[in-house]
Amino acid sequence: MKTAPFVKKFTPVAGIFIIFMTIWSILSEIWIAVAPWPSGLFAWFAAFLLVSQLSKSQTLQIGILLLIGILALSIGVSLGSQTDWLRLLDTNAGLLSMLAAVSFLRLIAIKNEESVTEIPHGIGAYCQTMIAVAIFGACINVSAHLLIADKVSGGKKLDLFAAKSIVRAFIGGPTWSPFFAGMAVVLTYVADAHFLVVMAFGLPFTVIGLTIVLACAAFFNKEEVRHFKGYPMTLSNLWLPGILVVSVLVGHKWLPHASILAVIALSALMVSIIGLCFSYGLIGATLALKHHIMKGLPKMVNELVLFLAAGVLAIGLRTLVAATELNLPFEGGFDATAATILLGGMVLLSLLGVHPVISIAVATPLLTPIDPNSQLLALTFVLSWSLGACASPLSGLNLIFQGRFGIPSVKLAMSNWPYVSIMFVVSTVFLHGAAIILGV
Repeated sequence: MKTAPFVKKFTPVAGIFIIFMTIWSILSEIWIAVAPWPSGLFAWFAAFLLVSQLSKSQTLQIGILLLIGILALSIGVSLGSQTDWLRLLDTNAGLLSMLAAVSFLRLIAIKNEESVTEIPHGIGAYCQTMIAVAIFGACINVSAHLLIADKVSGGKKLDLFAAKSIVRAFIGGPTWSPFFAGMAVVLTYVADAHFLVVMAFGLPFTVIGLTIVLACAAFFNKEEVRHFKGYPMTLSNLWLPGILVVSVLVGHKWLPHASILAVIALSALMVSIIGLCFSYGLIGATLALKHHIMKGLPKMVNELVLFLAAGVLAIGLRTLVAATELNLPFEGGFDATAATILLGGMVLLSLLGVHPVISIAVATPLLTPIDPNSQLLALTFVLSWSLGACASPLSGLNLIFQGRFGIPSVKLAMSNWPYVSIMFVVSTVFLHGAAIILGV
């Protein structure tokens, strides 16, 4: 799809609006006197300048979300429900700001990755690579599996075994990492959920999933593993994840009143800037930051427009629910069984191409009347994001592999359905165990 001259001209401006959105969102969390809605306004300005870069199908999907949201909002208001109109601007601004800030980590991650020269082989290399995907994916999101997949392919065609392995290792991220988009969405929509509680369940889930990936490969793909050329995982690779974890913990302690999304965004920006200055010097760091703002940030147009539209949908549904008292038919309340049913429904919707953020935006207001346990609901949502991203032929994760390496997204998704089925059983066990521990 050709980019119109108008779009090319104003793409850097959109990047500037996105960084303004990010900085303003962080400031509004640090200083209570700073209103948050301007950050949302900057986001909408950027979306307006970038929306023509979406495909027709994406534009149609966004249009439907906005139409449903506005219709639900109109009906709710006409029935006497009250709404905070400024929330239409900034509902997901904090989430988008975190994603924008985390994207800067790619600049220093790429520098670190380029220093790797020795390529390991065999079962050890396979294990190292999958662990690297899990760790780096949790920090820099979608860039991690592309960097590692490029290294594994060695400039040649990436085979299906390597692709599905990388996807499986990667999708544990949203269940425990606060740097991951999935966790950020959940913390936005389930405001009372504590990320450390969700992480306490999500991290063991990820470890089990990664163990299953390694075990299945060792038993059922011995020949592919034997010839596997992997990404070398060394202690020197771990400096970035380690510094990020420490900076978030310190930031959360230093700014207890700020949301965890703002703390993560601030930590990611500071670590990126300091890392670039050490790697390239002040002038080189300035040029790298400028290039990323002008060229890199506008590439998040899909997330930007989707999450803004999902925010309007969520506000509209919340207003309608408040007026009509609609809710999901969980008569016994939101217990482990209800959580499992919801998880299954959301994964099935993912198979049909419904993005998890849409499912979450729809489900949250419909569950509000029955007052679900926030931690159990958050865990259900992150598990649905994880399994849905792996199983859906239309997920961004699988589509990226199709565009980058020529592996059909349908073929890649279907190859992971057996793994998703196993992990759904594991998820069910975790939901029931979490319900017992949480006293639900």
